Amino acid sequence: MTQQDRWCVLLYVSLAVATGFADLRMRAYPTHVVQSYIPGIIAGTEEAPGLYRVLAPYTIVGLAKATGTSLQTTWLATRLGWFVIAYLSIHLYLRTWFDAPVALTGVALTAATLPLLFTNSWAHPDHIPELALFALGAWAIATNRDVAFAVLLALASFNRETAAFLVLLYALAAPVTKARLIRIAAFAAEWFAIYAGLRYARGFQGYEYWQLSRNVGFLKLLPANYDPYYRSYAYFGLFAFGPMIYLAARARAPLFARRALLVVPVFIAVGFLFSSIIESRIFTPLYALTLPGLLFCFHPPIGRSGELPC
Repeated sequence: MTQQDRWCVLLYVSLAVATGFADLRMRAYPTHVVQSYIPGIIAGTEEAPGLYRVLAPYTIVGLAKATGTSLQTTWLATRLGWFVIAYLSIHLYLRTWFDAPVALTGVALTAATLPLLFTNSWAHPDHIPELALFALGAWAIATNRDVAFAVLLALASFNRETAAFLVLLYALAAPVTKARLIRIAAFAAEWFAIYAGLRYARGFQGYEYWQLSRNVGFLKLLPANYDPYYRSYAYFGLFAFGPMIYLAARARAPLFARRALLVVPVFIAVGFLFSSIIESRIFTPLYALTLPGLLFCFHPPIGRSGELPC
């Protein structure tokens, strides 16, 4: 870690506090997660798919019991802590190619646009852990750390089903050899074992999977009696990531950054078909998929400062 990296850590704490304050004040139903959602996860009474997103709720309850603090206090403290971890994770990920000031640019851009994902929902415990774990998983892929990736994939899978896209990223990130194909299959089996195991252990519970018709309806804007801010919820994901994706696609980037962009249309298509686009938090993994390419559009990698990257 360089001196510049250490300075960045100080700034990330400030960014985390600012983002946490915005998160706390912008969200509807600020007490729902403590009064209803987390107790429902622990008791096994919460509806799917939240019933199977166990990592953060069990961590929060475990820390509350271990420290003797209230669930509300532990929830707020861990939420702030996850913001710090997420920003540090993105920094580490981007340092794979860039120096500390450029990585700081990527983290600052994340912090600036993240409030666009705090829309039409209360604060889900799995949201910011997803940001951190997806970035760390992508870092492990980019740096060929398969053991670390196996651990991070497990954590991400206990957090949200979107960890499946980390397996897809692994499959696309490098040329496929026989040995790599075996590892791809092993990681896919790991994800599926956790996905299926949670549904077996907690009881299978279906929900309304197909969301295409609803999402098409959301694109027409919400009814006129809604506040103008709320009427455009369906487009917040576009505002957050549309320019990033466009610029990343223009960049002359290394193989990994180009292959990561191949996951983007698949991710968006799955989100549009099976998730609610007015809950723009569903697009959070796009940060890890687009930030390297985006930064390559403005900055060459370390040691190649004479090039025009975009």
